[in-house]
Amino acid sequence: MNRNLCRVTVLDLLLIAGLLGLPGWALIVSWRAAREQPVAYIYENNRLLGAYQLDRDQLIAIGDKARPDMKIEIKGGAIRVAESDCPKGVCKQAGWVRTPGRSIVCVPNKVLIELRGERKGYDAESY
Repeated sequence: MNRNLCRVTVLDLLLIAGLLGLPGWALIVSWRAAREQPVAYIYENNRLLGAYQLDRDQLIAIGDKARPDMKIEIKGGAIRVAESDCPKGVCKQAGWVRTPGRSIVCVPNKVLIELRGERKGYDAESY
């Protein structure tokens, strides 16, 4: 039997260590990202209305104070459109959003809700 086939080199050991260490590194990075709270930036008609932390529950009214066009709810580290007077209500169907990089758009009311923060994980989602 040829002894060169059974010999383990330094490069082999580095490759094995890298392959075993990569999942551990990925778990540590995703755990750190999960602890960070994203910030919700709300725009109306291309104008920033405010930046909201998702760690405090609140209800935000957009539009006229007496009869708002939309009500946006922040609760439990997530944000959603609770009420909207738009015809199809697509923005309400987006549901609760908590992941940085995701957004909710209401075209009739010209409102954009964008979550920013340390983004780890998937590059894109498909439904």
